[in-house]
Amino acid sequence: MWRICTVVWSYFCWGVVVVLLTPSVGGTSGNGDVSVAERATAGDPDAYLEKFGYLAVPPGGTPGNVQRSPESRRHAIREFQRFNGLSVTGNLDRQTLAKMRQPRCGFPDVIRPEGGSTFGTSTNGRNRNRSRNRNRNRSRPRNRAEELTAQSFYVPGHKWKKTQITWRPIGYSRTSRLSQSQQWWSFKRAFDKWAEQTPLTFSDVSGTADIMIKFVRSDHGDGRGNAFDGRGGTLAHAFFPGTSAISGDTHFDDDEQWTLNTEDGTNLEIVAAHEFGHALGLGHSNVAQALMAPYYQGYDPNFKLHKDDIQAIQHLYGGPGRPRTTPRPRVTSRPRVTLRPRVTRRPTRRPSSGRFCNLKFDAVIKAHDGSTYAFRSHDIYKLTSTGGVSRGFPKRANTVFQSAPINIDAAAYSPWSRKTYMFKGSRLWKYTGFRLDSDYPKDIRATNFPTRPKAALVWRDGRVYLFRGRQFWVFDEYRNSIPQGYPLDTRRYWRGIPNNVEAAVRWNDGYTYFFKGSNYFKFSDYYRRKVGGYPKPKAAPWLGCGSRTPK
Repeated sequence: MWRICTVVWSYFCWGVVVVLLTPSVGGTSGNGDVSVAERATAGDPDAYLEKFGYLAVPPGGTPGNVQRSPESRRHAIREFQRFNGLSVTGNLDRQTLAKMRQPRCGFPDVIRPEGGSTFGTSTNGRNRNRSRNRNRNRSRPRNRAEELTAQSFYVPGHKWKKTQITWRPIGYSRTSRLSQSQQWWSFKRAFDKWAEQTPLTFSDVSGTADIMIKFVRSDHGDGRGNAFDGRGGTLAHAFFPGTSAISGDTHFDDDEQWTLNTEDGTNLEIVAAHEFGHALGLGHSNVAQALMAPYYQGYDPNFKLHKDDIQAIQHLYGGPGRPRTTPRPRVTSRPRVTLRPRVTRRPTRRPSSGRFCNLKFDAVIKAHDGSTYAFRSHDIYKLTSTGGVSRGFPKRANTVFQSAPINIDAAAYSPWSRKTYMFKGSRLWKYTGFRLDSDYPKDIRATNFPTRPKAALVWRDGRVYLFRGRQFWVFDEYRNSIPQGYPLDTRRYWRGIPNNVEAAVRWNDGYTYFFKGSNYFKFSDYYRRKVGGYPKPKAAPWLGCGSRTPK
């Protein structure tokens, strides 16, 4: 299995962590809860829950030294359970403890924002900057945006801006029984896995390369927090694509027992293929069988990319080019032919409907069935992935989502909880699939909810964000409340996004889209700012009006 990694925001890796839990959370030995004896041998769960983002460290607080209430711990455990597909009890039962003890990647599950909110970097983000300062012969980032937190979604959206990628081993293993030639071929075959499914080509060069590969031990210049920890600890790590000197670089722990063609030790080719996935811009997958899952699954002589890996990499770079064909024999002379007059083809235009082209959105969601739905008045529109309205739509919203209100203010779907939320006035609707949950809608006037939020979305950190006017809030879906510290200024934290947005959605290309009137704004989750060249009219890319236009 993959072992837990020691990692900062700047890259993904594999390694081992020992999970210690306190007797302050959980129940009795019955009903699957952890027994007194089991809890007595455990330590503090706060460090674990803080490390993976379920417990926030308040401004000025010290990780591992923050007083927690039992309710905050139960809430964090519920989040952990829901995130990992466990029974949501809020108790530290055996199932939850077993999950926490499983080998896994050390990158946080929930990315906490600046200032104790849920939107920025953490102390791990500071470690990343520190590691760059400590790394000798490395230049500083070329722009400040590169110092921002890298996210952990499987297609974060950052990529190489070219298709010809270079690589170079600058330090082979000095402890492995594998020869340098065997190690080189392991890297070559690992790159080939990705080349087969994309238009990318990979070339070994002798000078500076996009992806610099080396075997190192212990503290190797990435910062003490990123140091390798000997055999059985961190296996490897890699940096995302970018323009800084360390972008794409991949490091392997030279204390590991690197092997090939055997179940003994750790297979170099498989680990290299995983790490190169990160160096190409992929995060971890939650599909257990995928190569990009965070856990080392052992030696497989026939390992290949899972369909989830293929979909992920092709989201970034597209599919492979046309297959090579056998050259035709050269003809010395050909009969003269009469050429047809050249016809200039007009761009293909898709049929459009005037009533759709000027459609404003009350809300947009990427729903549980993978479809994108837009709401307007009493209708719901199912949007195609290439732009346009699906056949058979629009429909009355309440014929798709049970008892859906008309003229909703905002809506969002959470892939973490698998719930859809609709907001109207002072009431909240919650759905499982298309069915309204029992006891809903609920009145939220007694809470600190904003009245009539105008847009909602679930962002990369798994949080529900609500927007109104020039402010935004975070909605705690497990408590049906707003955490302390909100509202915050929209334009300060969502740079380039205007006030008074009317709808928003995080789409499947790793970007977040905001809608206002007839225009939309594309927001880079990685750089946390509006993408240049926006706003643009939404009619063509979202509603299929006119020529096909990418989003």
